[in-house]
Amino acid sequence: MKKILIGLLFTLVMFFLYFYQSPIISTGEAINNAGEYLLNPPEEWKNSISFDGIKEIPPEDISVNLTPKQGYWNEITNKMKWEVTIKYTGHESTIVMDAYTGEFINLYGPLN
Repeated sequence: MKKILIGLLFTLVMFFLYFYQSPIISTGEAINNAGEYLLNPPEEWKNSISFDGIKEIPPEDISVNLTPKQGYWNEITNKMKWEVTIKYTGHESTIVMDAYTGEFINLYGPLN
């Protein structure tokens, strides 16, 4: 009987974790955060990536995708991430951030 109750409790907790979702930041916030991350890259990347010409980027050069995070636990709990791609002066950079907090995850783009 105890094993059944523990199994039922575990199942309920998993359903709660899967269906409960924190609010996702808006597309505008994701784009603003991406711009900030491009202007202020991590210290170890400042010498290897050029960010010239990103002052005035037209909206058609910005694409935003909300995608699932990789990993077993993230798939079980249905966690998401923002991928913001910005095209500027012949270059293209993709900034990956957490969809719930806007926290920086990774940056893909051209190297000098």
